Amino acid sequence: MRKGPVRRFLGWRWWRGWRGWLVFLVVASILCTASGIWLAQTFSPSPVPWSKFPGVPQFSTDQILANETIEQLEPRVNSAMADIRIAITDEFGLEWVKVSTSRAVKESNRYHGQSLLNVWDSDTWQTIGTLRDESQKQLAVEIVGKIMKKYGFGDPRLLNIQGPDGIGEFGGYTLADQGLWLLSGAPPEVSRGSLNFKILDLNQDRTGVLTAQSQADQSEFGWQPEYLSISFHGDFMLSQKDRAEFKKRAEPYRGHIAPNPGRNND
Repeated sequence: MRKGPVRRFLGWRWWRGWRGWLVFLVVASILCTASGIWLAQTFSPSPVPWSKFPGVPQFSTDQILANETIEQLEPRVNSAMADIRIAITDEFGLEWVKVSTSRAVKESNRYHGQSLLNVWDSDTWQTIGTLRDESQKQLAVEIVGKIMKKYGFGDPRLLNIQGPDGIGEFGGYTLADQGLWLLSGAPPEVSRGSLNFKILDLNQDRTGVLTAQSQADQSEFGWQPEYLSISFHGDFMLSQKDRAEFKKRAEPYRGHIAPNPGRNND
């Protein structure tokens, strides 16, 4: 006997719909409870003061741990710089001198404390003398750019600014009449950092700014008056010896929203 619409509604379809809503309510209840726990943890204060935070608010703990340590990156930087020195000397006959040695300095955590991350500067090398001819400068940039790329420092590019804004920093309006050229390549494994190749030609300094800076660098650091230079500068970098300690100290802060930095030096 065929069931009518009322019996069909009160039969298995109604029961199936009721069971479906029951399952839905149970699942929703579980999800709401889990979400509530997560939100409570997220907005609750960290069990450890943020002044003890071993990182910085700009990057997550996982980002920092995924990056190369100073000790992992330094051999690659040194190898790239050695090849650059050889290539420039072979092409232009310029002699190189080391004007500073590698150093790492701990950074603020931006919460009135010290992080376990470092500003790291590699050895800095400069030539005795410089290049004057624009075509030679372009060739030097091409040679160095290929070596940077070979060693995994991205797609290097000149950071020179054209126009009025470039006069103060680079000493001229166009690349051809700028006294400072800056080629930069960045490895993707590092939070922030770049291998930098500079050409300083004070014959192109029309404002005197580059000359004044050069004189200050000679006095303070013993740098060459004019040069081609190569060095790496990076920040938010871990030393290998601090990696395990960083991971341990960062763990209590996971899942908690960081407060606004008390000191935000980028």
